[in-house]
Amino acid sequence: MCPMGNDIMDVIPNFDETSIIGMAGYGNELAQVQTVTLHDAGANNLNFGGKSFAIQFTSKLNETYVTQPIMWSTTDATLAAYIEEALEKLPNKVVDDVSVSVNSGVHANGVVISVTFTGAAVQGKQHKLEILQDKCDEGCTPRVTGLTNIKTFTASLLPLSTVEITTAGSHNSYECGRRGKCDMDTGLCKCFSGYTGETCSILTALV
Repeated sequence: MCPMGNDIMDVIPNFDETSIIGMAGYGNELAQVQTVTLHDAGANNLNFGGKSFAIQFTSKLNETYVTQPIMWSTTDATLAAYIEEALEKLPNKVVDDVSVSVNSGVHANGVVISVTFTGAAVQGKQHKLEILQDKCDEGCTPRVTGLTNIKTFTASLLPLSTVEITTAGSHNSYECGRRGKCDMDTGLCKCFSGYTGETCSILTALV
């Protein structure tokens, strides 16, 4: 199968690509944002420090990919960079670009991780990310310590750890952006005249 991408010729409701700040339609084209909230069982975000975990991404073809081990950093910017790098290193460029932010400043709110799918290969609706928080030791991959102190049950008054889609992406997603044909031998898109890019989602000329 070939990469999935936005159909550049589709009209997105309420979006005007020629508008500027303050005009109707500006900023209405949105990337999907998923918010991961992880709660420490002791309501102390620093307890995650020194541990490791992984993230599972499911593609639109329902293929699953697991990141390399991600070391937890108690510095928000560092942890965000680790997560972003791990997702973008997944095979076959299934996640070609994401933007990650982390906020762990308020212990009662947990660690809030926002993942924005900004790449051409991850436009449109995505499956929810899965946090692999269990220990994975010898003979298991990826080998992680796990987030052994994570709050995932309802025995206490603390809220559960969750993954939620907080912004629905406005892009669509089709094989080769509906502007090319898939070469099944190479897995690459052969774009129609006037279109280019890995997913044929770049307009080069009106023909």
